[in-house]
Amino acid sequence: MANARVRDFLILIGHTWICLDCRRKLLEDTEATLIGHKLTEFERERLTELTENSFRTMMDLEAATGLTADEVSLAIDHPRSRLRHLGTRMRG
Repeated sequence: MANARVRDFLILIGHTWICLDCRRKLLEDTEATLIGHKLTEFERERLTELTENSFRTMMDLEAATGLTADEVSLAIDHPRSRLRHLGTRMRG
């Protein structure tokens, strides 16, 4: 399970918890920020409904995203959440 791929949704949530610049970008232009990410319709909908208040506490983030406390913790602690900012992609 340690090698299982973490969903893009979790990486987006984890990174925007950590990075205020990317959070602002997500909140101001959600659709453009989500281009290229593999998301379900439910995940995409949740991301478009986020506000700054969604990030007040981890409990607020859980409620806004539909994630559990464990999933939010995994998202924030995951190394990919810290690797690169939203809107940057590696070519390969």
